[in-house]
Amino acid sequence: MTITRDPIAQIATAAIEHMNSEHADTVLAYARGLAGITWAKRALITRLAANGIEIHAIGDDLETTIFLPFEPPLTDTEQLRPVLIAMAQKARQLVSSEIWLESPLPIRSPELPQQLLNAIASRRSFALQELSSDPIDLEAVRLMLEAANWAPSHGQTEPWRFAVFSGDARHMLSEAFGTAFRLLNPDQPPGSSGEKSQRQRAWQAPVWIAIGMQPNPKRPEWEELIAVGCAVQNLHLIASALGLAGKWMSGGCAVHPHVAGAIGFAPETRLLGFFYVGRPVNHEWPRGRRRPLTEKVVWYSD
Repeated sequence: MTITRDPIAQIATAAIEHMNSEHADTVLAYARGLAGITWAKRALITRLAANGIEIHAIGDDLETTIFLPFEPPLTDTEQLRPVLIAMAQKARQLVSSEIWLESPLPIRSPELPQQLLNAIASRRSFALQELSSDPIDLEAVRLMLEAANWAPSHGQTEPWRFAVFSGDARHMLSEAFGTAFRLLNPDQPPGSSGEKSQRQRAWQAPVWIAIGMQPNPKRPEWEELIAVGCAVQNLHLIASALGLAGKWMSGGCAVHPHVAGAIGFAPETRLLGFFYVGRPVNHEWPRGRRRPLTEKVVWYSD
């Protein structure tokens, strides 16, 4: 049996020690810039081989290990240094281009709490047939997504991911929904009424926002799901405040793996459905109903 030796094995240990001790800032740039681990405060190379570099990133209360491949893999020791230098240059460019958004100063006014409560209580979900297919201003969608981006997340993981489809780009969704229906209903003939319905619904709303979750492996999945839910609630509140109708749809076709792959989410981002949005056909805003709060709260006090 022939054993293939890693071509850089003889210098790997020394190279790891040198990088970790003399170029810790570069290793951190690898983690933050190339791997996108923006919360990293320290990073260490834990393995170095011809096919890539393994890095352990450490933050305030998070840790993770990632692998950065060499493309193509190295074939001799002389290639290692220039490859690491090129990676460092790219990583620093990416780190220097990072844009961190700073939250605005809070607005305090006696009227604001009641206005905020009104916005929350008047938020409604609309069926597709209650929407106009006429185009809407995409600046409104950007404002909705800006609100989504300020949702809370444990450890600042920010797991929400979105993809926006409007205009002719909805053809991609139409095809994906139709194919997903056939995969879920193999007993149905091609071109069935169910498949046609799935294809047609992509055109019933002017804008579709794919909702994805890119979870942090160090966090419980339920925490990441809640964070995405908060993000969608934020964007829905802004949509309602703008007088736009929308709904988070998460039926079988909307979360099907084929659809996730078709829109570019799979495999690292889990598709949780779509939020469609447009103008309501009926100008009279629907009223909601809730059971009394007294049935749901127990107070404990002195």
